[in-house]
Amino acid sequence: MDLYQLLDKSKLHYDKNRIINHPIHKIVDDSRKIETNDIFIAIKGEESDGHDYIIDAINQNIKTIIYEDKYYDYLTYDHINMIKVHDSKKTLAILSHYYYHMPSFQVHLVGVTGTNGKTTVSSMIHHIYRLLDKKCTLIGTNGIKIGNEAIESLNTTPSNLIIQKILHDSIQKGINQVVMEVSSHAIKQERVAQLDFNTVIYTNFSHDHLDYHKTFDDYFYSKGLLFAYLGNFFNDKKVLFNGDCKYFRKFIRLANVETYTYGIDGENDFQARNIICDVSKISFDFYCFNDFIGSVNTNNIFGFFNVYNLLSAISYFYINHFNMEEIFRMLPQLKGVKGRMEKVNNPYDLNVFIDYAHTPDSVYRILNEIKMITKKKIICVIGCGGDRDALKRPIIGKMTTSLADEVIFTTDNPRYEDASSIIHDIIQGTSSQKYIVIENRSEAIGYAIDTMALDDVLVILGKGHENYQVIGNQRVYFSDYDEVRKYINRRFKE
Repeated sequence: MDLYQLLDKSKLHYDKNRIINHPIHKIVDDSRKIETNDIFIAIKGEESDGHDYIIDAINQNIKTIIYEDKYYDYLTYDHINMIKVHDSKKTLAILSHYYYHMPSFQVHLVGVTGTNGKTTVSSMIHHIYRLLDKKCTLIGTNGIKIGNEAIESLNTTPSNLIIQKILHDSIQKGINQVVMEVSSHAIKQERVAQLDFNTVIYTNFSHDHLDYHKTFDDYFYSKGLLFAYLGNFFNDKKVLFNGDCKYFRKFIRLANVETYTYGIDGENDFQARNIICDVSKISFDFYCFNDFIGSVNTNNIFGFFNVYNLLSAISYFYINHFNMEEIFRMLPQLKGVKGRMEKVNNPYDLNVFIDYAHTPDSVYRILNEIKMITKKKIICVIGCGGDRDALKRPIIGKMTTSLADEVIFTTDNPRYEDASSIIHDIIQGTSSQKYIVIENRSEAIGYAIDTMALDDVLVILGKGHENYQVIGNQRVYFSDYDEVRKYINRRFKE
């Protein structure tokens, strides 16, 4: 494909008398990756501005630069195309879409969005596809899986350029099923623009990410854009809403496509009835429009909130006309998701769980559900991230000391903030004195393992699958799972 062809397909305005045509090697938004015949798109990011690297791109003999900063209107360079656009993020999405031959039109693309549950639902759908012996690509917090190939991802939802390439590579490998997490950051930053979703699943909506969105309205608006992307007229697209979430009625007005609801309340299209939950399994009856469809039985999946996650995944396969008897037969093989209420396997029967919960809503759900199904002592290890929404810190302090029997406050990605200052903010909301502070996260986990009784329940919240701590601008290796195993071995070997 050459430059003229790509610009014409993308409906990008340009003057052929001032633009020199050339074959396209690739599209880049990182000046460090420039090669001959590339197109460099200058993106204004959250931490850096691609326009600052235009001179670097020119020094590497770039052929075409696309930008939005008007300062560069006054600069001219021989044999370099300078193309001004209104929104370089959207332009990146459009160009990537056509450069990779509109790949989202050629796959069945599922987007999972919501404050909590995105990783679990998308992973469950991906796993069920694999159990059905169907190829599927997964894009999300726990990484990218293209068939059997695993790729690490730094973002819940990668850049649009990466997503389009993943879709293209999936098609080349004969994969036409793709499920991906869609974060509010990604929607606002147009990382999912120009993606043709077939099905969108909405899990819930609650207080989170206000460090980025600043206001609840902006957070709501960003989520709502995903439903608006589906079009203004009925088509073959579908949306599954958690009908028990109080905000779903506001979002459903934005979805002018086929919509369904799932939940426990009797008004939902898909319902879970006769629910049984304990520390190792979940079972319930699956109903569609008040008709019994089948029974759900799982092993090694814990938590009442996973009833909703399972329900959404099963409903997805129902509305896409899968053989439900086959789906129900597969569910006992379904595994829990790494870092999502993951039980740390150990030969001593200690009940130690690791979860990514870091929002007030997700922390409440986990602790409250453990409290509902067991009379055992609950110990909680938790912290809050630095340079993030500080408003939730005292809320988490109050919630954990209200619901757990013992709380250990510690660090969780302090970034550029002072760790003791973050913990001080959390403590301001505590409702009791049932807590201690151990700033070093490893030592906090070690203390909890050493002091818990054999029949206690220990939950370590905040990091889940993450295998690092962010301190300043450094990522230091750290795994809650590894730390738990280390201290369990130390305790019983001593």
